[in-house]
Amino acid sequence: MDSEKAIQLNTFDICLPLPYRVVFLINAGVALWHVNLFTCRKLNIDVLMVLKIAPQETTLVKMMNRSWKRLTTITLVNFFSYLLYFTLTFNGHTLLLVDWFPLINIITVFVILLNQTPSAESNRLSQTIRRIIKGNIDVNLRNNDILLTDTFTSYNKVLVDFLIYMSALFLGLQTLPYGSDLYKQLSKSHLQIYNLDTILASFPSVLRLKQCLQEYKESKRMNKSHLYNAIKYSTAFLPTISMILYKSGIMHTQSLWYLSSFINSAYSFYWDVTNDWNFGFFLKFLTNQPHLEMFRSKMVYSKTVYIVAIIADFQLRFLWIYKLIYVSGQYDGGYKDFFVLLFTSEIGNFILEILEIFRRWVWVFLKIETEYVKMLSSKEITEMQNLD
Repeated sequence: MDSEKAIQLNTFDICLPLPYRVVFLINAGVALWHVNLFTCRKLNIDVLMVLKIAPQETTLVKMMNRSWKRLTTITLVNFFSYLLYFTLTFNGHTLLLVDWFPLINIITVFVILLNQTPSAESNRLSQTIRRIIKGNIDVNLRNNDILLTDTFTSYNKVLVDFLIYMSALFLGLQTLPYGSDLYKQLSKSHLQIYNLDTILASFPSVLRLKQCLQEYKESKRMNKSHLYNAIKYSTAFLPTISMILYKSGIMHTQSLWYLSSFINSAYSFYWDVTNDWNFGFFLKFLTNQPHLEMFRSKMVYSKTVYIVAIIADFQLRFLWIYKLIYVSGQYDGGYKDFFVLLFTSEIGNFILEILEIFRRWVWVFLKIETEYVKMLSSKEITEMQNLD
């Protein structure tokens, strides 16, 4: 059984090695954003208004057409690069340049997104990236900055994988299986020194924390929600610190990691539902205000969509519980093999990355819809006041 698993794992690493997993997940993010635009157009959600892109700069139809062209170009470039790697590898050819293919792909993706046929959205994306990479936020373009930075937090493991690949590349290590080393996996040990991989995974949360503190400061410390949001992102560092303590031998069990993961997951889930999606679900029960609605008065999607989104967000935020039950615990249920694979293998790590990106995709769907409803309500109130 163990030998069969080893063969499966080796086959996975050959067919989709770590550098190409990074390429795939970046490509997936571009594709999911296009699906968001398509859905918003079908449901008449004004994405341009949410992102504060002036109607004279572009239209949603033009934005979608350019998005589709970019997605198609990126996918084709990545596909042919992977096809070339796959063909060379399985025909026994050795080409040292093949190690650089994924990096060329990733650079090409960003060139296409930022510089190909300059447009309102590519210019906005370029400006937003330059701003958020420093942990800054433009209050007037708040939705742009938050959507992109929060998405970056969901790509934290992908970021670590990319840095593992890059550091191995420049250290002269083999990054892809080929030739006589077909079954050789890319080692992650060079980035695990001093827990660098664990620390670097927290970088996106540091950016988001800095943004929250900046907003709190700009509100002259009057808007406490920015402070509470900053505290939420601070809790993301608790699992990181506890894992470092465990790996260094200071802590002999992962109990602190599970506790800190619960704090972070519970706080984040509450914030998603109550603040980001503006539902009264928790406030209705926690504040003893029976007049509050479970959801909200204005909703674009059907109620079923919101229920499924909340359940999915809860399930994926608390996915680590299965590690406690099946991997660390003594429970030996029917799903034990699956969850052991999920939390202890490269295939499992890849699945977890996909699930987190999917969770963020659902979050973005509802976040855009929530901001649109808020803006629409504010616009209606302003128009009524003008009539008076």
